[in-house]
Amino acid sequence: MKDDSSPLIYLAMGSLAAIGLGIALIPFREATSASNFTLPFLVLTIVVAEFGGRWAAVATAMVSALSLDFFLTQPYLHLAIQDKHDIIAFGSLIVCGLVVANLGSTRTERNADLRAARRQQDALHTGLVELERGAEIDFSAGRLLDACRDALPLAAIALRDNSNALIVARPAPRPVPQIMLEPDSLLPSSVADRDLLPSADLLPQEGGRLALSIGRRQVGWLDLWGRDAAMSPESRRTLSDLARVLAAMLALSGKDSPSSGPS
Repeated sequence: MKDDSSPLIYLAMGSLAAIGLGIALIPFREATSASNFTLPFLVLTIVVAEFGGRWAAVATAMVSALSLDFFLTQPYLHLAIQDKHDIIAFGSLIVCGLVVANLGSTRTERNADLRAARRQQDALHTGLVELERGAEIDFSAGRLLDACRDALPLAAIALRDNSNALIVARPAPRPVPQIMLEPDSLLPSSVADRDLLPSADLLPQEGGRLALSIGRRQVGWLDLWGRDAAMSPESRRTLSDLARVLAAMLALSGKDSPSSGPS
């Protein structure tokens, strides 16, 4: 999964780069007007928007305008502007920077959604390949659970048979959850449990259980622990499909025993 700290890192780096760019342009400030310095700051904002997202780009645009004012417009080293043309350059940099930040970050968000969809598609492909290969359940299911955690906002995931015997867990076994999940929505079956969630977009961080079935026959359990990150409807559908693949793996492995409830 994407590192949640990346936007904060780019926010800090973009702001510092805007200050550094203003300092680097000081030797040239007497050679031309301040308006000619707006282009380097806009390029910086575009780069930050591409990699850091909307808020990092907005912060970079604002600090760029302040850096232009402080280092490159008279009176120097003051947050004041003497020439009206420099005022126009300052205002134009703010407006253009914010527009660039919004447009660039929208593209970044679309790319992030596309990368997430590809990871989920890869996870589903991994599951189908392992199902076709017919390897030992602990190996094939382990590879699929790794792919699930890479593609989806899961803190942990575990596969158990009907007797609650652990087959494989990633990253490490945890106590069996008590909350039961619906097979398609992955929301808690109980309204009372559902009301405890801070958001309907989150999986329970304390864990939830999903019954794995083939036809009308239960073959095992999939235990899920969510992270503090929203799960889109597409992600829930992918996870539900991956659970069906795991159910088929269990059925083919012969490790499904007579159905029993959670311990």
